[in-house]
Amino acid sequence: MDAALSELKRNAALHPEQPGLCGRLLDRAMRVATTETSLTLPASPPSLAIVCCSIKPAVEAAFRAEVARAFAHWPELDLCVLNDARSLSEAYNRGAAATRGEWIVFCHDDIRFLRADFAARLAAAMQRFDVLGPAGATRLVGPAALWGGPATGLAQVSYPMPDGRVVATLCGLGPVHARAEVLDGLFIAVRRKVWADVRFDEARFDFFDFTEGQSEHKRLFSTHEVRCANIIFLQHSRWRAALVRAHAASDRLSAAAGRLAERWGVKSRVRRLLRFGFAGSK
Repeated sequence: MDAALSELKRNAALHPEQPGLCGRLLDRAMRVATTETSLTLPASPPSLAIVCCSIKPAVEAAFRAEVARAFAHWPELDLCVLNDARSLSEAYNRGAAATRGEWIVFCHDDIRFLRADFAARLAAAMQRFDVLGPAGATRLVGPAALWGGPATGLAQVSYPMPDGRVVATLCGLGPVHARAEVLDGLFIAVRRKVWADVRFDEARFDFFDFTEGQSEHKRLFSTHEVRCANIIFLQHSRWRAALVRAHAASDRLSAAAGRLAERWGVKSRVRRLLRFGFAGSK
């Protein structure tokens, strides 16, 4: 990456309130993408299964059409869309077991593939890695994959807004990064052997949990969780800084209360009391 692009990326990260910087970065990224050599799909790529969950017929139909377009020339492709998932972990394990692809993609049902040669690039990456995705981080430093921002985050993902604007997460423009610690769940491709060896822990993560992130307060009162990722944008002000500090103080207080309750052997009883009242604490 040249020095000018690096400086532009840094300034856009430091000043998200300036849309001009973000727009210039997105334009620059698009120019880089369009000037790269377009790849051709190999004659015999490995068989591929795509697994996702969907509960909205219109969204599912659009996703099926997108997969058919983007992977039109993939010789062996198996698409499994589950509408009755008990949890994300359960559905992913069930979908993987019901398909036969040498590689498995676990992804969201509302994604689109912007590059015309996306399938070819996926096939090329399959020759080098066992697990891969378009968004993740070289180091997990918080409750979400991209929590560390440009310092650790790796992502080239855009989000269309209702008003027609496009918001983009651009970190790590340039060559492939081979040592990611964590991947965002919007698209994860794995060799079947990797899934067979690791699998998703559906016994532990047996419900959907759409709350954002993780904290000591959530751990103190939670019952189930599914790993999820979120991105938070804060415009600097004294009021927002005070809210962040208050949240950090609440987090420390919850952690201390949890340790104290556990030391006294009353943590489970306190949880039941707070959730269900005195009737449920007996």
